[in-house]
Amino acid sequence: MKTRLYIFSTILLTLCLFFACSQDPFKISTEGIQIDLKFFNLDSALRNSTDKELLALKSKFKKNNSSLLDYTFGYCMGGNMQTDTSYINGIRRFYSNNYIRRLGGTIKKTLGDFSSEKKELLIAFSRLKAFFPREKIPKTIYFINSSFSASVFSTEKEIAIGVERYIGSKEKVIKELPTNQFYTWIKNGMKKEYLTRDVIAGWLMTHYCTEKSENYASEMMRWGKILYITQGTLPNVKTNTILRYTNKQFNWALKNEGVFWKYLVENELLFKTDEKTRSNLLNEGPFTGGLPEESPDRLGQFLGWRIVKQYMENHSISLSQLKKITYNELLQNYKAD
Repeated sequence: MKTRLYIFSTILLTLCLFFACSQDPFKISTEGIQIDLKFFNLDSALRNSTDKELLALKSKFKKNNSSLLDYTFGYCMGGNMQTDTSYINGIRRFYSNNYIRRLGGTIKKTLGDFSSEKKELLIAFSRLKAFFPREKIPKTIYFINSSFSASVFSTEKEIAIGVERYIGSKEKVIKELPTNQFYTWIKNGMKKEYLTRDVIAGWLMTHYCTEKSENYASEMMRWGKILYITQGTLPNVKTNTILRYTNKQFNWALKNEGVFWKYLVENELLFKTDEKTRSNLLNEGPFTGGLPEESPDRLGQFLGWRIVKQYMENHSISLSQLKKITYNELLQNYKAD
């Protein structure tokens, strides 16, 4: 009788563990979730407003203690905000440039009124709020022309999207960009499909996964969390898109995951703290530094995502609990394929 009871208990425990570990951490209901997220096309406003409207816009941003206008005009456009005259003249000068006019036309042609992007972002941030009820989400998302300064810029309560970076590498205005500054791999990354992904990842990087980098391994795990949570907010987006990879790059990374892990261990790179290691393995580029040129870039981010994904598959925890897991625990539970 005791033997039967023991066998039954073992089977029951096994089933419980199986179902606990097989729960979908991305399954969440957004019913009852209300977010106050606004959108504003700052590029269009600066381009089409009268002088009086531009001054009113400047006053509104100042009143709301928003730095987004200063960032857009002062940093991205290189304008001067000190006087109203220099502010207005700078905007007129920027938008009278022939290239900027043609770039604006291409943005409108390829991205339109951003209706699909707005819908995707509303859903994504609603899901993020459901996963993390106590964490902040942005109040306003601005569509700007950053003059190729940045894809996504986050403040405490706002996000600016440099929309010119998402119109596609095949557009004439992108092909015209100087090749000594905008390499082929940079242009190839200017895809519309990355826009929503970049916004979520950028917000998470700035406000959610902000742990101080102790070494390469900790930064790799931080990126793993960012990418995995981003995937949770965008469950219908392809995994390679979440990783900013083509299908070919993604398949290469999957096939060589074990090789990359072995490379990190044998070269004792996991606990390095130098900038060169971090840059080679995590930053964007034509390929991952130190590896064959056919490798995709940012393999450190990819492996961080794989380690987090494997951990989540073997532990029944929520995304909010994942956020608190230390990089050492994630590493210790990882088994390379």
